[in-house]
Amino acid sequence: MSISIRNRIYWSFLLLVLLFVINGLVTILTLNKSKKLSEHISTVIDPAQQALGDLESMMIESKMYTTNWVFLRSNEDDKRALGLLHTSKYPDLKRRLNSLFIQLDNPKMTDSLHQVFRGFESLMVVEKQLMSSLGKFTDYDDPVIKLTAEQTLEDEVIPRTAGLMKLLDQVDIGERKIKIKEYQNLESYSTWLRSLILALAIVILLTGIFLSSYLTAIITRPISLIIQMVNDLGKGKLDTANLPVNKDEIGNMGRAVNELSNKLRETALFADEIGKRDFTGKFKPLSEEDVLGKALLTMKDNLKVSGDELVQTAENLIQRNKELEQFTYIISHNLRAPVANIIGLHQLLTLGADDEQEFVTLISRLGTSVKNLDDVIRDLNLILDVKQQVHEQMEEVSFTQITENIKMTFDNYIQQGLIEIKCDFKNADTVHSLKNYIYSIFYNLISNSIKFKRPEEKLLLQITSHKKKSKVSIQFADNGKGIDLKLNGEKLFGLYRRFDTAVDGKGMGLYMVKTQIETLGGQIKVQSKLHTGSTFIVELPK
Repeated sequence: MSISIRNRIYWSFLLLVLLFVINGLVTILTLNKSKKLSEHISTVIDPAQQALGDLESMMIESKMYTTNWVFLRSNEDDKRALGLLHTSKYPDLKRRLNSLFIQLDNPKMTDSLHQVFRGFESLMVVEKQLMSSLGKFTDYDDPVIKLTAEQTLEDEVIPRTAGLMKLLDQVDIGERKIKIKEYQNLESYSTWLRSLILALAIVILLTGIFLSSYLTAIITRPISLIIQMVNDLGKGKLDTANLPVNKDEIGNMGRAVNELSNKLRETALFADEIGKRDFTGKFKPLSEEDVLGKALLTMKDNLKVSGDELVQTAENLIQRNKELEQFTYIISHNLRAPVANIIGLHQLLTLGADDEQEFVTLISRLGTSVKNLDDVIRDLNLILDVKQQVHEQMEEVSFTQITENIKMTFDNYIQQGLIEIKCDFKNADTVHSLKNYIYSIFYNLISNSIKFKRPEEKLLLQITSHKKKSKVSIQFADNGKGIDLKLNGEKLFGLYRRFDTAVDGKGMGLYMVKTQIETLGGQIKVQSKLHTGSTFIVELPK
């Protein structure tokens, strides 16, 4: 039986191969016809159309050169050009056109072209007569000769040239019609080829379906002995099958099912270990194509990674909680100080001032405290606004455009030669993000470099970007004062942290930068050396 099945499969495969060969041969023949038609268009029709255009240009040049011959006695260049046109250019073009039109095989258009040739050659005879009558420089001084030449130009050359160009246009129109027809033929070949391929594909598909059904029918009976075993496997029963193991297809299938049962039992045990979160067990897939085994291994790795991520998430939550506590402490402390001042000043005002000057002083101090309180509230609103704007519309943001806008803000420093900002965004110039966030990040990092420049040196700030897998990395490198990272590294991005009291600021810039970057799903790193410069590295999702 195994031999019979093999033979039937062989002849079925041979039939499908034959259908594919027929499909290929017909396709090749049709493509060859299309190729020849395309070559005819590119080597005959298009050059013929170009040559007709050259002939039209030559007629215009001939008329122009003849006109210049009559009216411009000293224009030797045009006279030489007219002579060259008569002696070489026109004969060469005529030979080229004759050769191309012979290949076009259109007697009517060829006759029309020859009519144009005869008319133009007759016109060249008139032009040569004009050239002969005004052949010498002194001939232009003879009014009779000059007037006769001008009259001939007006009555013969110009109108006959116009008539020839109209006739040439008709030839060109005929040639264009041929080109359109050839393109239509090319399109019909393509349409026919598509239809043929579709028809053959349907035939092959139907034949394949028929052969599949036929082979399934003749193979189903021999394998009926293992149906019960397969059903048991489908129900989750992993008992070893009691199947025949003869040296034929049926025996091979029996051994394969028994082996499958054993391997599935091992897979089930491995899955049970994963369910108990025991990731130490060893498991080898049944083969390179074992989808289930590989999926279990992937699930094991993913569950292990998920566990690690849960631990990391918990650590992040603890860190966020500490940051929130610190944020709450800082805000409450900064709110408490101006409020305490306001309460104290209110008590003093209640008791009354000794004189008008003291009263004015108390009111001024009260205003300052209110202003400080308002500043703290504004900072709080700004921070909360940063954390709540993630719903804004994302868009393509250009680093070049944002940097140019910011450079205009500091144009005065640039013009004075105090700072120089160099940008290189050729590797990555855009990111899909929130434009106002990106602007704020760039502005704060650039303004920080300017604030903390070394007074004795010109600031050089280099901004570069490059792609990094699924991220975009932007580097802001300057030669400013630098930062002592060992002393201030952990506090660098803290709220209200200032490390150089000689520079104005509230210590919010880098905190805002870090908050905005993390809100966008990115991160910021810093490399710095005191008295040498700093490099801030911003990584954002693409």
